[in-house]
Amino acid sequence: MSGKKIKSHELLRQIFEKRNLMTDYDIEKFTNPNFLDFRNPFDFENMDKIIDKIIKADKEGGKIFIYGDYDVDGISGTAFLVRFLRDINYNVDYYIPNRTESEYGVSRKNIDFFYKKNGKLIITVDTGYNSIEDVKYARSLGMDIIVTDHHKTVKESFDDEILYLNPKLSKNYKFKNLSGAGVAFKLAQGICIRLNLDMDLIYKYLDIVMIGTIADVVPMIDENRIIIKNGLKIIKNTNIKGLSYLLNYLRLNKKEMTTTDVSYYISPLINSLGRVGISKVGADFFIKEDDFDLYNIIEDMKTLNKERRSLEKIIYDDAMKKIQRIGLDRDETPILILSSPKWHSGVIGVVSSRLSLKYHKPVILIAFEGDYGKASCRSVANISIFNLLSEVKHLLVRYGGHDLAAGFVIHKSKLTDLKDYLIKNTPLIKSNDELEIKNCEEEAIKYDFEVSIDEIDSEIFKFIDLMGPFGSHNPHILFYSKNVKFRNLKTFGIDFRHFNGEIIKNHVKYNTVGFDMSEKIEEKKYEDRVYDIVYYPEKIVLKDEEVIQIVLKDIIKKI
Repeated sequence: MSGKKIKSHELLRQIFEKRNLMTDYDIEKFTNPNFLDFRNPFDFENMDKIIDKIIKADKEGGKIFIYGDYDVDGISGTAFLVRFLRDINYNVDYYIPNRTESEYGVSRKNIDFFYKKNGKLIITVDTGYNSIEDVKYARSLGMDIIVTDHHKTVKESFDDEILYLNPKLSKNYKFKNLSGAGVAFKLAQGICIRLNLDMDLIYKYLDIVMIGTIADVVPMIDENRIIIKNGLKIIKNTNIKGLSYLLNYLRLNKKEMTTTDVSYYISPLINSLGRVGISKVGADFFIKEDDFDLYNIIEDMKTLNKERRSLEKIIYDDAMKKIQRIGLDRDETPILILSSPKWHSGVIGVVSSRLSLKYHKPVILIAFEGDYGKASCRSVANISIFNLLSEVKHLLVRYGGHDLAAGFVIHKSKLTDLKDYLIKNTPLIKSNDELEIKNCEEEAIKYDFEVSIDEIDSEIFKFIDLMGPFGSHNPHILFYSKNVKFRNLKTFGIDFRHFNGEIIKNHVKYNTVGFDMSEKIEEKKYEDRVYDIVYYPEKIVLKDEEVIQIVLKDIIKKI
């Protein structure tokens, strides 16, 4: 493509073939995901029974409590459901536990609290319950529990006693990869259909569901694509006062929103409340209308996000020292399992992700407090950390999650047995496995088209807009450009692992940013070098002006 005028239809034809979009129908559904393409919520086996319970609780005058998980997915799904149910005049309150709370899901302690508050029905979002005995206890008090969740789970003999809404447990619901917020959306959709309500009641809050869906890194296909593509449009004129203030603070209110904006700017601020602050405040952010309250919440977000970054650096540095001291970075080590009583349980997940990416193997970090430790686990392609934990569930107090990300609680007396089993039974990933790690650096990251940065024009952005939004199962279109130079680079972030500055070719100059790429640039010599790059262009707003920025995905120094 280099050296010719770019034609977006030519790029589209090639990328459709690469993405296996072969028919006009497939292409139309992919490029124009429509509200009409949402699946029937009544494909969930329990949907009718669940809605019956909700309507009955409302008619009996009891309060409905929404009990959400403390991550962005759970927080946003909770806020969405609360706003919708309040809009249709249901008596609804909400509760989100802090990460430091020892119990998972709805427990007897929570049930007693809800009962005292005249609770009639508990609906979980992105989480489950503590035990079947707790569910029976709630029923003995005249309460009931509805579990909306999306985590992978091992089916238990008593599961038929629970009113579940979980695509991974459903035989009839064919799309298995909804986020927790997405499952909450399907519940609201079912209620709208049953009560013959206008769907705009839920579509107007699709930006909240979109944030949770992006944050949970679910596949960017099927219903998730409908939620995200339309949610990114809706957020520009959001009905959520807190979101409009946050977009203004982040200076995102004057540009077309992307999944990157949500992942890098919005989600971390909301997540900071769930990781090192008071998780319920995250839902308050989406629900409250008072200007003073919202101002204070956003200020808390900013402060706690800085604290989270500081804690992340401390834990990362400590983990690296342990790895190097013990020699766990050796190729023959199949999994990294580290623990400390000094670590903050709300931050270890971020560090687990970084270490898993660095060493390309599963990582488990455990933060101990007293006799019990809370773990965050991250894995890599073709190794299901959830399945591994299922094999040692007898050693765990509880566990849950997905193939690539999970968590558990363990007593310290079981830690040695856990390590022994997982080290012996985790598959060893070699550099020549399916990951296709190449000896030749130029082949490390594949690209889709060769487009020189000085050829970027409006056609390229038409093409990108049509194929977006990007994420899991729909990766960003990547371009290749030869012989570029860098100027005025500055490093930033924890350990100064990122950089930004200017990129130049043939007198055409753009802003550029490279995340986790500082080590690929020789700090004192880069201006004397010529590089080839893999990249994608994006539009950002600087000083109230929309400009093009080059996002780097790989850098190859020319000899």
